[in-house]
Amino acid sequence: MKTVFFFILIYCCFAGHQQVFAQAGPINDSALIQSGSPANVANEPTFVTKKKSTSTTNDTIQKHSPAKATWLSVMIPGGGQFYNRKYWKVPVIYTAAGAAFYSLLFYQKQYDGFRAAYIERNATNTNNDPFYRQFQTVTLRSNRDYYRYYRDLSYIGLGAVYILQIVDAAVDAHFQDFKITEDLTMQIRPQVPIASMPPQLHVSFRF
Repeated sequence: MKTVFFFILIYCCFAGHQQVFAQAGPINDSALIQSGSPANVANEPTFVTKKKSTSTTNDTIQKHSPAKATWLSVMIPGGGQFYNRKYWKVPVIYTAAGAAFYSLLFYQKQYDGFRAAYIERNATNTNNDPFYRQFQTVTLRSNRDYYRYYRDLSYIGLGAVYILQIVDAAVDAHFQDFKITEDLTMQIRPQVPIASMPPQLHVSFRF
C-alpha cells in the first residue's frame, strides 16, 4: 500500500512540473496575432480599399429643362410643347390662336365700318353707303358698340391662348422628370379614437 501511495505522489509531482514548464515555454505567435500586437501589424500585409465615389453623374445626364420649354413658348408659340414632345398640342394651339385672330379681324372690320357710318350720320344726317343708310342712328351706335365689345374679347382670347400655352409648356416640362407609379390605391378605413371624450367616429382616406 505504501508503494502505491509513493508512485502516486511521484506522478503528481511530475505532472505539476510539466504544467509549470508548459506555462513558462516560448510565447505563442498566434496569441499575439489575435490580440492585434504591433508585431502582427508589421508582419501582415495591409490592404487599402478605395471608397467608391457617391457623387451623382448629373453632368452626364441631361435633364429636361422647364426654363428652356418656357422660353421656347415665349419666343415661338408651341415651341415649348414641341420641346416637351407633346406634338399633338401644337396644332391645337395654332387652331385656337387662328380662330381668335380671325374673329379679331372680323369684329375689327365691322367696328370700323359702323363707327365711320355713325360719324358720317352725325355729320351729314345721311350715309353714302346704302348698306349703312338703312340703319337708324341709334342702331348704328349700338352696332358700333357691339362689334367693339367682341373685338376686345377677341384680343383677350388671343392673349389667353398665348399665355396658356406658355403655362402649359412650363408645367408639362416640370412633370417630365416626375415619376408616377401605376400602383395607385385608395383605402377607406373607419377609425374610432379611444382617447377622445366623448368617443367620435372618423373616416380616413389614404391614397
